[in-house]
Amino acid sequence: MDLTSYEPPVSALLTYGNCLEVDKKVSDPERDRIVEQILADGAENIDRSLFSKLRPIHKFESWPDYIEDLGITSEYIPALIRMATDDDLNEADGESLEVWGPVHAWRCLGLLKAEEAVEPLLEGLFVGEEYGDWVREEIPWVIGMIGESAIKPVSLFLANRKHDMWDRIAAVVAFEHMALLHPELKETCIKRLASQLADFRYNSEELNAFLVSTLVELEAVSKADLIERVYASEAIDETVCGTWPSVQVDLGLAKEEDFDPSELKPEFEWVPRQQVSRSIESRSKGTAAELALPTKSLKKKTSQASGFGKGATKSPKKKKKR
Repeated sequence: MDLTSYEPPVSALLTYGNCLEVDKKVSDPERDRIVEQILADGAENIDRSLFSKLRPIHKFESWPDYIEDLGITSEYIPALIRMATDDDLNEADGESLEVWGPVHAWRCLGLLKAEEAVEPLLEGLFVGEEYGDWVREEIPWVIGMIGESAIKPVSLFLANRKHDMWDRIAAVVAFEHMALLHPELKETCIKRLASQLADFRYNSEELNAFLVSTLVELEAVSKADLIERVYASEAIDETVCGTWPSVQVDLGLAKEEDFDPSELKPEFEWVPRQQVSRSIESRSKGTAAELALPTKSLKKKTSQASGFGKGATKSPKKKKKR
């Protein structure tokens, strides 16, 4: 690959480092205390109200200060887009530093709120590709940071049935992050998500589940009738989003005591409105599964290391770009 085609300061991203090593550790003592309490209580005695007290950790809080460190400004957006979608870099040796260049580049695009990056990121990193968790976890944050200009392209991407289901689910998560980071866009995001959910008969059960789960996260009480119709159709994976009674409780339309405890649990127990599985798993391997905590994750049912790079353990074979 021709690494000399990138000039400073963008070229510095090629040697910035392994993200597993350079990312900052985010500390939140109160959050850790609540997680420890959840662990101590055990699966049978989980206090659902504790999850509403957890401050969500934003992915970008752990990112290095690229803009300040390297002096990267909006004039470098075209080069950053090229690096983020560079086939050679994304397929580089998994043990190299340059394989992390695209990750650093798309993070910079998010921090710069680069509107022109939305479509290249969607079409360049998702369509026809088999990237793993790094793309599906971070690109929704990047797009969410960019905000309003991403609404239309993400809506079109989400509606396209030709796209991979997990990529469409990543688009759902992008809307959730967008609403979180730009409260003035919340109602618009809810409308776009509900519009896709209205097509539930043609969506997969998993996609419907993530749509419902996200609408619940956004407290979309106005969409309760639509959500009820989806449950009535049985076109939904309750292990992702919980049962209809549990959704009613989460939306404030009913109380737990209105239902038999068994009605609030799918095949395994779902605890809503949380993002603590990673914190829990970091403390004790397998604990999250033992507690039957929600697994609202974009991971496929295959084991991947970094999800890109030739040296990634068990990474799937990439398709050629069309």
